Amino acid sequence: MTSKLANLKKDISRIAEESGYECVGVDCVSGGGRSVLRVFIDSLEGIGHEDCERVSRSVSQYVDREESEGTKFFSGKYFIEVSSPGVERPLFTKEHYIRFAGARVNLRVKGRGKMSGVILSCENGVVSLRADDGEEIGLDFEDITRGNIAF
Repeated sequence: MTSKLANLKKDISRIAEESGYECVGVDCVSGGGRSVLRVFIDSLEGIGHEDCERVSRSVSQYVDREESEGTKFFSGKYFIEVSSPGVERPLFTKEHYIRFAGARVNLRVKGRGKMSGVILSCENGVVSLRADDGEEIGLDFEDITRGNIAF
């Protein structure tokens, strides 16, 4: 991840939190000459359409202002999507794996491909998983390229 994109993610988290929301995560996908910036927000009261609109406007204003001042985050067109994490909540941080210990998850892991199982723990950078076949596996957090709660 480029430092510009890493800084963008930090700034988006700050914007969401200043608006009263937890920023669950930020994901950027590029392809076909366009980029999609996905922002996942949550709150104790839940997330409604108005909440997503509020954060989307704030993020859009921030990105537009930064790009007008010369910071280019995207080459070509970009779109911003803001949503709740939903029932198949994405897991972005070690804290998410700690928080959702006991939950069934779907993972993509470097060198192993797709995996499913139940999170047993997350300690010292290792996510312990009881895979669907019953095997208990320790996965380096850094090797998990994508994870989400299985519904």
